[in-house]
Amino acid sequence: MSSEKTEKIVVGLTGGIACGKSVALDFFREAGLGIVSTDVITHRLLSEDEGVKSALRKEFGERVFSVEGTVDKRHLGHLIFSNPLKRRWLEELLHPPIRTEWFHAVTNCEENLVAVELPLLFENSLESEFDFVVSIFSNPKTQMHRLLERGLDQSEALNRLDAQLPTGLKACRADFVLLGDGETSYLGKQVERLCRHFVFPDLASSSSSQ
Repeated sequence: MSSEKTEKIVVGLTGGIACGKSVALDFFREAGLGIVSTDVITHRLLSEDEGVKSALRKEFGERVFSVEGTVDKRHLGHLIFSNPLKRRWLEELLHPPIRTEWFHAVTNCEENLVAVELPLLFENSLESEFDFVVSIFSNPKTQMHRLLERGLDQSEALNRLDAQLPTGLKACRADFVLLGDGETSYLGKQVERLCRHFVFPDLASSSSSQ
């Protein structure tokens, strides 16, 4: 999906849980990039895809569904993050359609430069799909504080943190690193500076060669 495979320039946006990826993605949109959120795709699959819901019922039974028949994401998260085998099963169920959808979304995006938010980019060795990768870094203490503020208990928060590569390791593997510990406005300034100095010059060069 990188520019070797498409005329678009594709930015991979990743980072740890509760680091500010979704906030950063909104700032990339404000900067003029097309955006694709795999979190949004996942939410839609869990909410609307009958094949996915049928597979969940077969694997977990009705305990992961509300009385209205919708997926109880909080309970599902508790089950999969406390059991690596169940988490791997869910990833094998969801990742192929998620990947198909974000490929399709990038291809059909009107903008020539697209940012794709992908939490498990490095965990799934997807670096080659992007022209460059931006990772959001936050201190683990900040991540824990934010997860607790979301209503998770400490055990649930630790399970989610342990399910991903440490943010420091992701930062070492990324082309660019943004700091997600501060105020939202600070993250926005970093995105704006990255786009102004590194992203749009590449886009201009790409456009002039066509």
